[in-house]
Amino acid sequence: MAVNQRNQQLALGTLGLFGILAILVKIQFAPLMALDRQWLSGFQTSWLGQHVRLWNWLTTLGSPAITGGFAVLLALFLWRIHQRGWSLTVLTAIIGGDALLLVIKQLVGRLRPTQQIVADTGFSFPSGHVFSTMLVACIVVTLLLSFLKGNWLYWTLVAIIVIGVLGVLLARLGLRDHFPSDVLGSLLLASGWWLQVLSVFERLRGKHQPEKVME
Repeated sequence: MAVNQRNQQLALGTLGLFGILAILVKIQFAPLMALDRQWLSGFQTSWLGQHVRLWNWLTTLGSPAITGGFAVLLALFLWRIHQRGWSLTVLTAIIGGDALLLVIKQLVGRLRPTQQIVADTGFSFPSGHVFSTMLVACIVVTLLLSFLKGNWLYWTLVAIIVIGVLGVLLARLGLRDHFPSDVLGSLLLASGWWLQVLSVFERLRGKHQPEKVME
């Protein structure tokens, strides 16, 4: 199976799961709402929920402004080293992803949890912080694999990236700004959106001569 076909199938599957979750949140499916409240309460009463200063710092680090700014700088760097296809793909993923996120937030219209430790505005589903962090993580992991070909350095960097995404995820729960299903939805949407953008890029790239560094 071609790589672009595999990515397309993974994208459809992941986005399909996100769609199901979004519908359940929209209709306020009682078992899901109960699980959300139970898990969020359990997280708050555990030792993980006590590190407010750490969660606040990680929330700032994973904010859409920071992650989006990093992605733009990455796209400019790729353009500078003549990887224009990848540069445009990164910009498309970030700009299109942010627009998609805003539309979905408005369509679902879920209110945030009560008693937020650090107040946030806007709707809750899906989490913008987790979405933007996960999207940038997917982009960076894909680029690292293209450059490093899965060697030991690649897997070391991937482990660090995974820890970073997990940290932002826990931070949004720790500050009571999101329900567990909000962050799960963000993970599904970000990974599915990136796979979809990537599959389109790979089809277009297959019609042209591959860029030397990314072969």
